[in-house]
Amino acid sequence: MRILIVEDEPVIALEIEAIVLDRLPDAEISIATSVKAAFEVIDDTVSLAFLDIDVADGKTYSLALELRLRHVPFVFVSGANRDDAPDGLAEERLVPKPFAAREITQQLEALAREADGEAN
Repeated sequence: MRILIVEDEPVIALEIEAIVLDRLPDAEISIATSVKAAFEVIDDTVSLAFLDIDVADGKTYSLALELRLRHVPFVFVSGANRDDAPDGLAEERLVPKPFAAREITQQLEALAREADGEAN
């Protein structure tokens, strides 16, 4: 399973990665610090994603819409306000920052079930 983490704060990205690998030790993790970098690494092998909303080069909404088109489940992990989110993205899953490890684990399990459902 390949998991994308889009987060421009290295400590937070590494924390999410550690939580994911604790639950799924064989997962392949790709970390991107910007929307541009994330678009460079997404392909058909990305199974699910954790997205900060505000990153180095703007908001991840365009990436979220692309993931939605590709049927890749994702969750926002952010302290940002989603009032300006386009196309129903304000209703997508959100883990607010600061987060507890169990919140990431719960979302990981939900996203993995959804990703498995899409694959079947």
